[in-house]
Amino acid sequence: MKVVSVMTAAHGIQHFYVSGIALTYPFVLKEFHSSYAYLGVLLGVSGVIGGLLQGAAGLVKNRQARSVLALQDVGLALAAALGAISPGMTGYASARVLGSIVQWPQHPVGSAYLSDRFPSRRGTVLSWHTTGGSLGTLLIPLAMTYAIASLGWRPALALLGLVLLIGALLVRIALPEQELSSRTERTHIGTKLSPEYGLNLLRNSWASIQTSSSSTKKVLAASTIAAAGRGLGVVAAFVPVYLHNARHLSLYNTGIIYTTMLFGGVVGPLYAGWLSDRIGRKMVLFSSYILGAASFVGLGFSPSNIPAIAVWSLAVGVLAYAENPLMQSMFADTVGEAQANTAFGVYFAIAYGVGAAWLIVLGWVIQRYGFPTFFISIAASFVVAGLIILTVPGDSKGLNRAGQPDR
Repeated sequence: MKVVSVMTAAHGIQHFYVSGIALTYPFVLKEFHSSYAYLGVLLGVSGVIGGLLQGAAGLVKNRQARSVLALQDVGLALAAALGAISPGMTGYASARVLGSIVQWPQHPVGSAYLSDRFPSRRGTVLSWHTTGGSLGTLLIPLAMTYAIASLGWRPALALLGLVLLIGALLVRIALPEQELSSRTERTHIGTKLSPEYGLNLLRNSWASIQTSSSSTKKVLAASTIAAAGRGLGVVAAFVPVYLHNARHLSLYNTGIIYTTMLFGGVVGPLYAGWLSDRIGRKMVLFSSYILGAASFVGLGFSPSNIPAIAVWSLAVGVLAYAENPLMQSMFADTVGEAQANTAFGVYFAIAYGVGAAWLIVLGWVIQRYGFPTFFISIAASFVVAGLIILTVPGDSKGLNRAGQPDR
């Protein structure tokens, strides 16, 4: 419980940045006279870079997780500070790209550590890890809304950077020292991490995916397609802008409804992960995709009143955020006893790096066709991903395939 609790908190701190900066987008677009398409390109490019960097998770497999994650938070604080003082869209964009570059360790390092430590309860512990991020996103929006309304978006973003610095210190002190597994392949003593070593590691990682089972490839394909509606990608980026600019909600109402959606993102993964450990991942994930598609359509075409928008936003939060731990669990089930950091690094590089291209596509869709088409596109991607998941053989539960108890 201590390990899971601290890693969950660490994930929450990292998500302060992801969720908090999203509330500055409507004001940045207005002040710098930018467009939805440009915002989509900015977030898409930064997402691809940050996502692909997760494929390098094997480079830190012999490093303490608490040190890696603390350095991550320091980098995010720097990115927030640079964004706060940016004189124009180019400076803001550069700071945002920096944030994507430095935030990559949390998912592969944290997920690999928990998945390896608790093999028969992966669905549950990965759900808690995901929920930690969701709790971080839930705690920040109302505070950022108040800060922006009182001080403006620049001071609010600077304050967010200060919070991240404090978070870095807490993670470094509170996260227990990691016991590196003897089953993990280690570099020889005295070997230094070089660019050549890193490139070879990545080549081997991609080669392992190419030779992986059809089930693993299907999981990766479905995850990449469903990235169009992933909670921490497209949804977190465009829903605040949609509420404020398209639905013409006030800043405070936008913050409240966005928080309502994120509350669903806390509840959904917990119940979905717990359920998948008991009745099987495939049917829970398929159901989440189909119901999630319906919730996106509902949000995009709901009546123009706050209660209706809030209800559909809550449904989107529950279902869109539940996809992430379920998909990670299915991936872990299909790769067997592969090196955890390397396998999850490749997973996040593909699912999040390549999947981030959806931000570019959907930013253009909004600019060209509007938000209704945007929500229909997301719903369609969830339906396609769900149909792919149905073709994965079997329906695994939280079983320890090695026949060993959780460590």
